[in-house]
Amino acid sequence: MSESLRRAVGSLRFLTVCGLCFVGGRACGQSLTAAPQPSSELQSLTKALTGEWSLSVKFEPDASAPSGLTNTGEETWRPGPGGLTLLEEEHLRMPEADAFLLGIVWWNTATKRLHGMECQNLLPYTCDVKGAQNDITMNWDGKQFVIDELETSKSGKKSMWHEVWSEITPNSFTQTGEYGEPGGPRKRLFTIQATRVPNNEMENDQSRSKDGEPVPEMQSLARALKGNWSTTYEFAPGGISPMGGSGTGEENWRTGPGGYVLMEEEHVHTPSEEMFLIAFHWWDKTTNRLRGMLCNNSGPAACDFSSYSNSSLDWDGKQLTIDMEFPQNGKKMTWHEVWAGVTSSSFTQIGEMGEVGGSLKRAVTIHGTKLAPEAASKMKVQ
Repeated sequence: MSESLRRAVGSLRFLTVCGLCFVGGRACGQSLTAAPQPSSELQSLTKALTGEWSLSVKFEPDASAPSGLTNTGEETWRPGPGGLTLLEEEHLRMPEADAFLLGIVWWNTATKRLHGMECQNLLPYTCDVKGAQNDITMNWDGKQFVIDELETSKSGKKSMWHEVWSEITPNSFTQTGEYGEPGGPRKRLFTIQATRVPNNEMENDQSRSKDGEPVPEMQSLARALKGNWSTTYEFAPGGISPMGGSGTGEENWRTGPGGYVLMEEEHVHTPSEEMFLIAFHWWDKTTNRLRGMLCNNSGPAACDFSSYSNSSLDWDGKQLTIDMEFPQNGKKMTWHEVWAGVTSSSFTQIGEMGEVGGSLKRAVTIHGTKLAPEAASKMKVQ
């Protein structure tokens, strides 16, 4: 598959607890009385694209396909918990390899711009955090959604990827992809015609790529945690909550397209705060490690790149462990969290924190109970 064709088809639980307390410079004990609201720009984009869509894809002729290609696919756009992120889940059927894509879009109040990240099975690292940080710009003017991405080949040559969603109506949209040298003319690579599918008529596509499946570690973790869970929180005094306390919540663990990304979507209720969050977990083949990123709207951006760069994740088949370093009051701190006792119906989650190199103290204990199918069908983490 050509590089241009690849381009065309192209968690952290430190979250809940740290988000309640110290992420984004908010001190322990200082809480919001209600969850923050998504920006008007993100709400408008979400309203325009949310739904299930059937895709007709036409690829223009190139060296790898002299006559061009015509294919089909499906995609779903939906808001993440609290509407603070917008998720695109897509499956494109290709002669050489099926493409499974997950797109995440969010708003940054500091830059007053949309930001985003792409995950796909054709990337060795699965989720392109570097590109999301440095190379992607997004714009929504109320009629067209535009993504530009600066790409650098192995030889150092730069090119610009330009993708546009236009002619958006309640029942259809047109999506085009073009590429070329920065500042120069662009060449059309594909055109997608999308048609809305009535709600609930398109099943969540969990088919696998012709090129292979997610690594065994990802499949094992997904089997262990997939499902809808009811949660209870017990906060130890003096850590996250100076006086201690309790809370409740609900969370949904589900795989993205093709099973290459495991998503945790959560809604937390405490006596003083309501919080929405989503965490992404994936396998990086370039390092042979489990990686993750958190979106909990605790800082200016809904999604926090430092939750990727400052964390380590491990799944040994029985326990999921997340370790993360962060600054607090001029000190270097460590957050250590473990999901243990994972069964088909329950898990226990323990969070500890302390100074780097020092002893850790229990901050929170979370008990998860899997919901029966009839109860799970009524639960929506929104």
